[in-house]
Amino acid sequence: MTLMTSKTKVLTLSALLISLVACVSLPTNENMLSDAQLISIAQQDSRKPVKGQPNLVIGVHKGTKVIEEFHCSDLCPENTVRIVHYDVSETATCDSVGGVTKSVLIPIAITVMPKKYCFPKVIADYWQSYP
Repeated sequence: MTLMTSKTKVLTLSALLISLVACVSLPTNENMLSDAQLISIAQQDSRKPVKGQPNLVIGVHKGTKVIEEFHCSDLCPENTVRIVHYDVSETATCDSVGGVTKSVLIPIAITVMPKKYCFPKVIADYWQSYP
């Protein structure tokens, strides 16, 4: 009986470890973004949000996740703002990941509000900076 319990514990622990490894997987070549791919994505005006996912991880650029984020206020989808930016962890800074911090006006209700984002240098010029 003890042998069976030990086997069950080992199998359970193995399953948990496999699940954890799957959640913390390293970037693969399939989701690595080159400068050219990132520029191409930034230039696309026709990209639309995925229903239920206003923030979508689109890949990894130079070791940092890249997010495509959509903001819309009272006139959706006509006045949707799309922003492609780095997903910087709380322990890092924009400079430390090689990004450029810019403030972009985001629609909220019938107005706009500035919000700072960390942009990859190769696409930072595609989003206007506001003082």
